[in-house]
Amino acid sequence: MVAVDSKEISIWANILQRIEIFLWVLNQACIGFVTIYMFWACISRGMGTMQLHAFLVTLGFSLLMAEGIMCHYSINPLTNGFRRKSKTTIHWILLTLGGGCGVAGCLIMIVIVKFKMDQTHNRLGFAAFILCLISMLSGLLALFSKNLRRILSPLFNKGFHNLVGFGTFVTALVAQFYGYEFFHHSLSWSFINVLQVVTLVSLVLTSIGPLKALYQKISSYFE
Repeated sequence: MVAVDSKEISIWANILQRIEIFLWVLNQACIGFVTIYMFWACISRGMGTMQLHAFLVTLGFSLLMAEGIMCHYSINPLTNGFRRKSKTTIHWILLTLGGGCGVAGCLIMIVIVKFKMDQTHNRLGFAAFILCLISMLSGLLALFSKNLRRILSPLFNKGFHNLVGFGTFVTALVAQFYGYEFFHHSLSWSFINVLQVVTLVSLVLTSIGPLKALYQKISSYFE
């Protein structure tokens, strides 16, 4: 009876793993679609101030940050052959580049355009900018968590970094969701809705890995 139960559990675990792999592939397609289209849309429109902003935040948040977040995801075929230390290095590089692009894209709007906090996209974008700065600082602290263990618990340190980083990503992609509406002069609303749906799907699918990791860290902390 125990052998049968173990076999059934193994079968279900294998099925769930295959589903996760399929969702990972679907997510890559969503990320690729949004990134490639936004690159083309911005370049074809002359790469003005607004286009440069959209280009940088898409590159930073939708592509590099998403890929960096999924580095430690156990079913990620791009990184599951690497050791944990190598995954951490890739994660650090992608998040640094992504955060840098995202912050630069936001600074364009803050310094050059001097936007007002009168729209949902602007408010969420500014929130993502602040969270990204905090996330990058907490990531630096997490990188040296072993050296700081006398002052700050490494588990709490890394858990806080994961939480803030995840919050940055969610806020940034929701801001991008509303940002597509600024293209209504050149795009049909139906296509804008397609971009919004694809972005939300990517947000949800990218969140699977970090939510699982965050749950494990919280459980370990309270144990």
